[in-house]
Amino acid sequence: MTSRLEPTRLLIGVGVTALASTTVIHLLFIPQYLPGYFTRGLPFLTAGWVSYFVFFYALGRLRSPSGAMPDMRATDVGVALFLFAIVLSGILDTAGITLESNPIVHVPSVIAIYLGLALAGWGFGARTELVNRMAAEAE
Repeated sequence: MTSRLEPTRLLIGVGVTALASTTVIHLLFIPQYLPGYFTRGLPFLTAGWVSYFVFFYALGRLRSPSGAMPDMRATDVGVALFLFAIVLSGILDTAGITLESNPIVHVPSVIAIYLGLALAGWGFGARTELVNRMAAEAE
């Protein structure tokens, strides 16, 4: 049986790595391609989103509530918000309001995307930590 310290150290390492990669990707790579070359910047944007999600997943695992099984409301709201914001941004783009022509109109969608990723990551992390804790107690 492993001590509680090892998984905590691992989660802190994962969180710090995810935060560092999110910062590097968003400050160095994404500005090179967005808004002008969206298709070339999409892999960097996706990598930035994944690392952002992983950061909040690690936070959710580290700060999960003890006790009863948490509901998945935060995760559901986060995923729905993320998908809604992506669709809204696509609708705006299709209507001719592109990121290049009018970036300020896309700001609410961008905020919703990042808020949705944070909620979903946190919810998945908290739920995973509690399930793992319950499985360890059942052994």
